[in-house]
Amino acid sequence: MPTLDSLDITSEALINERGYPWKEWEQLRREAPVYWYQRPGYEPFWALTKYDDLAWVAANPHLFTVSQRVQIETPDEIEPFETERVRRAEQYGHPVDYHYGLPFMDPPGHLQVRKAIYPAFTAGGLAEMEVRLKELAVQHVAEFTQLLDERGHADVAHELSAKLPLAALFDLLGVPEKDWEYLFDLHHKIASAFSSGFKSLDGEDPQAAFMRLIMDLDDYMAQLVRTRMAEGGGDGKDVLSRLANARLNGEKLQFHDISYHFTNLVHAGNGTSRNAIVGGVKALLEHPDQLRKLIEDPSLVDSAVEEILRWTSVGIVFARVAKQDLEIRGQLIRKGQTVAMVHPSANRDEDIFDEPDRFDITRSPNKHLAFGGAGEHRCIGMALARIELRAMFHALLPLLPTLELTGEGRLHVLRMVVAEYAELSVRRKQTAA
Repeated sequence: MPTLDSLDITSEALINERGYPWKEWEQLRREAPVYWYQRPGYEPFWALTKYDDLAWVAANPHLFTVSQRVQIETPDEIEPFETERVRRAEQYGHPVDYHYGLPFMDPPGHLQVRKAIYPAFTAGGLAEMEVRLKELAVQHVAEFTQLLDERGHADVAHELSAKLPLAALFDLLGVPEKDWEYLFDLHHKIASAFSSGFKSLDGEDPQAAFMRLIMDLDDYMAQLVRTRMAEGGGDGKDVLSRLANARLNGEKLQFHDISYHFTNLVHAGNGTSRNAIVGGVKALLEHPDQLRKLIEDPSLVDSAVEEILRWTSVGIVFARVAKQDLEIRGQLIRKGQTVAMVHPSANRDEDIFDEPDRFDITRSPNKHLAFGGAGEHRCIGMALARIELRAMFHALLPLLPTLELTGEGRLHVLRMVVAEYAELSVRRKQTAA
């Protein structure tokens, strides 16, 4: 067993090779749940790995700020980040330390904007969309099945899981349906560039291609924001209309405010649901006893979704900065120091979950922290994510028992924020079930 000083929980290359560092997180929970992590390549931070500590930090925004940092950072990322802050400040005429959307906002401004758009994200507000998502999920699974049978194999990560979360987001945010196919294609190219490890695409420099595609997406969203603002927001119930009509400290949001919020919602809502779907398919195929339970009793889909969210924990590390000196488990956290909340570790905490390393679709209770726990920064889209996953796994029930994995799948971690499944290939079972 490695010593605490030799533990490595931030090597993206290592995680991409072998998966999450479950053993290391377990050792930290047992020996040093509040651990000062100082390694070459990352700015030092306090690693929090226990469920109760993450929940406490999330519930106390008056003690921790998100305006300075929401993720752990490597030293070589800090200078470009600061340069970008200066560029945006000069472009839009706001202070350098201005927030870049809801994830970067502290009270009271965060709550003002969240309240303006929250009605669109409630279960009641999503009721009509749920019917539509069920129909789309059946359609997407049928298309995936046809591809599987024609080619003999198919990739869950890029050929099944991507479209449903995007369609849900586009509908919710108010993106015109005539543009959906263009945006589906754009997101697919971005994901392909990322998952290929930025290998050459049609002769174009891979990094340049990736950045060009990202800029195309940003340009589209900026134009959509300008159009909606020019329309005065209208009476629309979609999120973009609500942002156009929202007030912050009594004043209407400016273009850059709406753009920051809009862009954050698109990126956050797409990646998490998409990767949870992929991870859920992988978990069910690797645990045939649990898949059998689900097939025999489809009413277990709801609890299966909760276990998939806990098991996959695609959101990895989220950071806060202490606003004052304080203690956690006897460790003195100094004002200005970073605390890093390791969500997958909290979701395997032995003090909270019985047999946490067992995948159990009937687990109850299952109060995982996949959506960030309590507090005002709890994921605003959690009801939408649950609807998406329920729709997809209901639609997949007839297909899953006929499938098998053709490999472990490839996982990419970027900046320790979100786990991206670069590939999960499946085929029809080669032997009788």
